[in-house]
Amino acid sequence: MRADSGVIRPAYRWILSLYGLIWLMNAAFWLAPWILTSHAAAAQNFIGLFARSTKHAPQLLKPLFAGLAAGVEFLGPLHVAIAMAIAAAAIGLALAFRFLLVSVAIFGFLYSWLLWVAIEGMGFPYTNGQTDPSVMPVYAISFMFVLAIGVQTKNTKRHISEPLWMAARIVFGLLWLFDAVLKWLPAFLFHFDSQITGQFSGQPSWIVAWLHVVLAIITFVGPVTFAVMIALIETVIAVSLLTGRALQYIMPLAILYALGVWCTAETFGGPYSVFGTGVRGDVVGNVLVYIIPLLMVFARVYSAQGQGATMAAENPAHT
Repeated sequence: MRADSGVIRPAYRWILSLYGLIWLMNAAFWLAPWILTSHAAAAQNFIGLFARSTKHAPQLLKPLFAGLAAGVEFLGPLHVAIAMAIAAAAIGLALAFRFLLVSVAIFGFLYSWLLWVAIEGMGFPYTNGQTDPSVMPVYAISFMFVLAIGVQTKNTKRHISEPLWMAARIVFGLLWLFDAVLKWLPAFLFHFDSQITGQFSGQPSWIVAWLHVVLAIITFVGPVTFAVMIALIETVIAVSLLTGRALQYIMPLAILYALGVWCTAETFGGPYSVFGTGVRGDVVGNVLVYIIPLLMVFARVYSAQGQGATMAAENPAHT
């Protein structure tokens, strides 16, 4: 069975364009403070991103993050911000117009891990019910899928890289499993409602009103019961990705679940300001980016189902 059939190529194009749009939005977020506020305020905010990594890191890693922050000050916050915006814009355009995909995927993969260390502080602190290692690992995993697509589009006679595609799916499953395991811990199960109330600060009135509705639903169901349901959902998603089973059923549900988390616990990525969003890394929300690899996996499943139906129609004697 070919993995690079015409059934899936249009889906790939749309997903790559969506992923490129996210990177272009990131580029805009990096530049916005320097355009819309004073140089001093923008520089203070930019350096603060790196300082936060140092603040939340374990003692062993503090010298690393302090060194990164010092490097940014030495090079100049504006110069670093412009370089990051150019990198994000270049990645976004390459993805949107689908050129140099292999090179962009390799660069994007490495660059995502660099941002995970420098800006997101490796996801620390893992306390108070935090259950994910921040968003840049999802970007890196997405680039693994892009690389598999790029290998195929670079030479149309070749299949999608099956080992790389499977590796990306399994690593993505491990990330979901990491999230799920932390959600089974008491810090999340017995303090789940605080995940919602903790988002009230700095939000516009309509978001606060919406969160009160969400909190009322959680209270009606029961915070612990609701938390167990979430942990169970993430466990099922992780198992499906790791085993490759029931992907055609679980991936659409996972996409809906990601959207649900984005518009509740992540408050649509807010609060938004000229300094970016409420998420470290200045993206529109952690879970929203999860939709990119989820769509990749679902598109592959859709392709396989379409090919199976075509083969059955062409060979009725074997069905």
